[in-house]
Amino acid sequence: MYRQSIVSELLLKLEEIKINNGFYSDAGANVLEWFDKPLEEEDFPALIVRDPSDNVVDSTSLEHKLKIEIDIAHKGKNCIWNMREASSDVLKAFKNLEDSIGHQCKYLGSESLVEQKEKLYGGMRLEFEIIYHTRRWEQ
Repeated sequence: MYRQSIVSELLLKLEEIKINNGFYSDAGANVLEWFDKPLEEEDFPALIVRDPSDNVVDSTSLEHKLKIEIDIAHKGKNCIWNMREASSDVLKAFKNLEDSIGHQCKYLGSESLVEQKEKLYGGMRLEFEIIYHTRRWEQ
């Protein structure tokens, strides 16, 4: 399962996001795959990773365009700054992933949302595409 090996390598690269590894933040301390429930107070900050679609062109081999979504969740008075640091770190982690797996990774952009409740909560979604090839009828 080549797709799973790419996602597993991505999770490892995101978990390396730590200040002592040369990143701006420690966003890699809480990397979650397909987390599908509301975050509790102790879950912040978090990186939530999804691979919701894989667009394929079928020819003599399969060209995959694997969509990756990474949600950055922060809280507190500095959450906007923290999200910006974490997003920069995620971009650096994707560069490291691209170098590691040897497949083209494209950054497709981001969206942010900040909400004031008892505390300030923020979320940012970054979207990527990983292009790779497999033999026909393989994922």
